[in-house]
Amino acid sequence: MKKMLLIMAVVALLTPINALAGMKAPGVLDKENVMTDESLAKYKSIGIKIFTTDNIKYNNVDKDEKRQLKNYLKDWQKLLANTIKNELNGGNVTAFIIDSDGKNADKADMIIEGEFTQVNMGSAFSRVFWGFGAGQAGITVKGKLVDAKTGKVLATFRHESTSGLQNGDKWQMVESRVGATGDKIVEFVQKLSR
Repeated sequence: MKKMLLIMAVVALLTPINALAGMKAPGVLDKENVMTDESLAKYKSIGIKIFTTDNIKYNNVDKDEKRQLKNYLKDWQKLLANTIKNELNGGNVTAFIIDSDGKNADKADMIIEGEFTQVNMGSAFSRVFWGFGAGQAGITVKGKLVDAKTGKVLATFRHESTSGLQNGDKWQMVESRVGATGDKIVEFVQKLSR
């Protein structure tokens, strides 16, 4: 009997907490927390808030680039929101971008919101001379999926997307990472909707 209790205690300690919940994180993004045990398939109208840049950190960005980044960031915010919207639209899901005044937010069953937390312009010198992924450019975002009616957070995520071994114009490299991040967020939502 004592042996059985010991085995049960060990199993309980080794069982991940998210395995006890109904839904497991799909493993698409770097960090995922799922707070619901129900599929997201019931959410047919998804609103996307423009990801903020209020608390963004800059790596490998000089003063001139920081000035240029203000314009690029606005474009990247729109690119991320449009990528998510366009990829989610179709089938029995309607996705839309929530107006800056939030007036159309009441049409959403679920809201995707977040922020850009870091932009890294990388180092061309490191990419050329060191290689092997050194000097990568990229972005980091964090966000959450929220039930629009109850305000309950359904899932949170964080993701960093870097240029890898890619070489070329740093602005285009970061922009390509913004689009790729949008694709990953959509994959995350779709896997939670199964």
